[in-house]
Amino acid sequence: MRAGARGGVRGYRDKSFDTVLGLVTVTRAWYHCAACGHGRAPRDAELGMAASMSPGLAAMNDRAAAAVPFREAARLLEDLAGIRLTAKRVERAAESSGAAVAAAGRPRAGLIAARKLVPLPPSPLPDKLYAAIDGTRVPMAPKETAGREGNGEDGRARTREVKLAVFFTRNRLDKDGCPVRDRDSASVIATFEPASTLGNLVKAEGIRRGADHVRQLTILGDGAAWIWGIATARFPEATQIVDLHHAREHLHDLARLSWSSCCWTARTNGSPPGWRTSTTATSTASWPPPARSLSPASRRTSSTPPSATSRTTPPACAGLCRHPQISRWPAFH
Repeated sequence: MRAGARGGVRGYRDKSFDTVLGLVTVTRAWYHCAACGHGRAPRDAELGMAASMSPGLAAMNDRAAAAVPFREAARLLEDLAGIRLTAKRVERAAESSGAAVAAAGRPRAGLIAARKLVPLPPSPLPDKLYAAIDGTRVPMAPKETAGREGNGEDGRARTREVKLAVFFTRNRLDKDGCPVRDRDSASVIATFEPASTLGNLVKAEGIRRGADHVRQLTILGDGAAWIWGIATARFPEATQIVDLHHAREHLHDLARLSWSSCCWTARTNGSPPGWRTSTTATSTASWPPPARSLSPASRRTSSTPPSATSRTTPPACAGLCRHPQISRWPAFH
């Protein structure tokens, strides 16, 4: 009904809700507004069942949908709880819950990021706090990419980039001396919105997790400029590190320009996980290599324009070459 309008009771109507105990039918008063012509049953919202699903079942559905694909989540609910929901209903309910949580948290996040609301630091306070930021493309339904340009032959977009950040702590080492993420310490942020929006959410979550109070805040990224932009603008005091997985990938791309593929494979096969990470900063800082060290396949030919020569630093490696300090893993470890 329209805000401020008054409606009278026009009778009682039944509505069935799915619950963890099965289908339940509730008889509730139905109000109708003569001014706007709409009706509603306030009892639905009071019971938390505006979407024809009880809060308890909605929570179960959300957990299942977050763990596995929607169709598998529907089967999981039926096998474990005897509740039959279609995959489409699982999807809609989970998306509705996610949208509601995001909408409810945005105002608070904005106040925290603006320093107008100061949350108490977590207790116990961790010594170190980590944040990993990344982006990936996910397949989307055609209606979600309508009007967006893509890289396909037809120019249509079939994916969208989702930007993510996860905060976590690590307080122990495994038998090999590598840090292990603390159980249940992760809090995740995800959005399809621009990097600036993610940056505000990252700042708010970092403050909530105690970034202002920990001894060291470390931000992990894949080398993309937008990630370091968020880190520098929101947490300038944080230590910035290129995560080892992406650094190896970038180093591999860089090295392939200096050696032939077979030579580079021979150099890396059988190498330990931390292969030459201590010398990565020196190697990238000295790029490009002398022309005589380039493999024949990567040397400039008469048909290759200067702007496309293999002596040009690959974009993904540019951050490592300009800022070698972000790849000093032995010191970070």
